[in-house]
Amino acid sequence: MKPMTNEKKATWDCLEMLVCPSCRARLTDCTQGLRCTTCDLTYTVTESIPRMVDESWLDEATRQEMAAQDGHFAGLPDKAVFKPDYHSRYRRCRTRQRLEHLLAQLDRGITHRPSVHVACCGTGYEVEALLQAGWQVSASDLSVQALRGLSKRSAARSYRVPYLQADVRYLPFAADSFDVAVAVEGLHHTPDPLGGFTELVRVARHQVAVIEPYTTGALNLLARLGLAHRPEYSRRQPRRLTASLAGQMLSVAGVDAGITRLYLDLPPGLLADTAGDWPILAALLGASNRGAEWLLGIVGMGNKIALVADVN
Repeated sequence: MKPMTNEKKATWDCLEMLVCPSCRARLTDCTQGLRCTTCDLTYTVTESIPRMVDESWLDEATRQEMAAQDGHFAGLPDKAVFKPDYHSRYRRCRTRQRLEHLLAQLDRGITHRPSVHVACCGTGYEVEALLQAGWQVSASDLSVQALRGLSKRSAARSYRVPYLQADVRYLPFAADSFDVAVAVEGLHHTPDPLGGFTELVRVARHQVAVIEPYTTGALNLLARLGLAHRPEYSRRQPRRLTASLAGQMLSVAGVDAGITRLYLDLPPGLLADTAGDWPILAALLGASNRGAEWLLGIVGMGNKIALVADVN
């Protein structure tokens, strides 16, 4: 595979995998960065990060989201870069349980070492977990500040993954570039979660997987009252998944049914985040949370959802 020029020392060093996110034509290496062979757009490589986003065609909502994310990730303390390590014992267990369930559904039927792209990667917890599970991992995020956090995390843990800046709705990869495409709690920050999911399907050969905030039934009323979900750093109202939107995603993937699972993610508070650091209380909290999850799952309620779909 053709590498980029050594002078750029880019975090993404395989030119042949990239396409123009605007027209999906091939790119060529140039002095300024990467130039599209068709529309002649140039994408710069700054701080070694390929900036595969042309802000001139971003809508206002996405511009605001990008600024909000950069502000959020720029203000994170160093220990927050390594989440969930800095969370209480209870929250660490809950986060890992959700991701372990997701990983258990992946790589079925793939005989070679599978490749996975993690979109909306943040500071890279899912990237690190997939790498440890033996995957060939790459990553992207709209926020350059988030990618700086990923760089700090990977340097501290002595591993390397290719990554670049990209909008999940306009991924700079050819169709079927990866075995699996993943996004964890990122699609709801885009103005068009379905468009982002469609892109994940386009670049994946076998499966797509997401974990997202979810609302339906009684949770819709609680959300309107501000009780079901905690406020987020976004400058716009995140669009959480509903049963209807999840159904549209599965339809895009070309399946009538996918693997889904509802979770109950308790809001942060003294009990979960302070008392939850004590082993016995953390175990009790976890058991009660799983029991509530099971009961609410019977009636289709939960404020997080995992969705895994095979791509046809």
